[in-house]
Amino acid sequence: MILKLLTLFIFFLTYYLIIFGKGNKAVIAFSMGLLVSLLKVSEDLRVANVSEYIDFNTLGILFGMMVIVGILKTTGLFQGIAIYIVKKSQGNVVLIFIFTMLAVAILSSVLDNVTTLILFSPVIIYICQEIEIKPETFLFPMIFAANIGGTATMIGDPPNILIGSASGVSFLEFLIVMSIPSIIALIITIYYFLYKHRELKNVKKEKLEQLLQADPSKAIVDFGLLRKGLIIFSLVIIGFFIHEYLDYEAALIALTGGAVMLMISKKDFDEISHDIEWDTLFFFVGLFALVKALEDVHVIEDVTNLIYNFTSHPYALLLIILWVSGILAAFMGAVPVATIFIPIVERLLGSFPNSELLWWALALGASFGGNGTISGAASNMVIVGMIESNFNRKVDFITFMKKGLMITVIGLILSSLYLYILMKV
Repeated sequence: MILKLLTLFIFFLTYYLIIFGKGNKAVIAFSMGLLVSLLKVSEDLRVANVSEYIDFNTLGILFGMMVIVGILKTTGLFQGIAIYIVKKSQGNVVLIFIFTMLAVAILSSVLDNVTTLILFSPVIIYICQEIEIKPETFLFPMIFAANIGGTATMIGDPPNILIGSASGVSFLEFLIVMSIPSIIALIITIYYFLYKHRELKNVKKEKLEQLLQADPSKAIVDFGLLRKGLIIFSLVIIGFFIHEYLDYEAALIALTGGAVMLMISKKDFDEISHDIEWDTLFFFVGLFALVKALEDVHVIEDVTNLIYNFTSHPYALLLIILWVSGILAAFMGAVPVATIFIPIVERLLGSFPNSELLWWALALGASFGGNGTISGAASNMVIVGMIESNFNRKVDFITFMKKGLMITVIGLILSSLYLYILMKV
């Protein structure tokens, strides 16, 4: 009992420090993971057993994709896409808004959300300055588009990588199931913000004359590397689709792609290291240790029993996992919530027919919930930081939450209906 209370104290202390910004969240999570090991709350939390509780498949996918995207970024591809969108829209701001949302969502389904947003943001911030509108008008919807797009695939969002690895579902199955609610949610989100920001229809295209004169191809600084990089990136995505037939882990595909990209670009790990999100990787490691501690002192088992004792009705269980993970993800962050709920879902599997739907409930809840507040996802915090630094003003937590929770609730209601349909099919 003492070990259980001690573990819970460390767990809640960790999230208090993270949520209220008392330090770097990766350092906090990693340090607390070490603390539960040092305190020996579980005999299994030893360095010799690290492979038993740290999901190296998840870490491998993340690392490999970070390398690939980091090298592609150096070619100027994403800046070229952003300029191309502006030119194709012929200065129509509504079309720029729609095309940007679609491009960000599509790219975020196969690339890291933070990277996609960082690369699009300079052009979008410039547009907002030229047409004299608040940057939130474009950048907040872009955040939601990135998170929704990332929901669609196993590699689009870190929570999905975790859930995909734990569930053992194929890349293709994940895409088929998750893309439907993601596409619908994206369409609803676009319409919602166009309705909320009807002033976009009145912006004159003359204000974007300088961007309309720009040549997208001039943004590309290395055509040779771009061609080779896109071929490798395409082969990696194909590899994700067929990795189960090849009997290779998805991490092996991603790491191989990253290694080949390094070789053809003639870069070394030192050159590309600044594009690796080391904070994210160490954040995961710390969370894995904390969740292992919660499992070993039977907290996860207690929570699972509490949920099942509350109701054993299949659809009610799906809704509990969906809504509780979604609401918690909005405030705690999608990644930690997915990490905590994975062992809970594993214990609930087999409790009713088609109980594998619990994985989809968790994936949808964690992903859509990440839109809720600034702390819901890393992409939210990064873009809010860019607004504050570029426009020298503070973005209010409540202002973001009003918009974010609306998108979260829309996503969760849509997911509730979708899960009901899946149960009946």
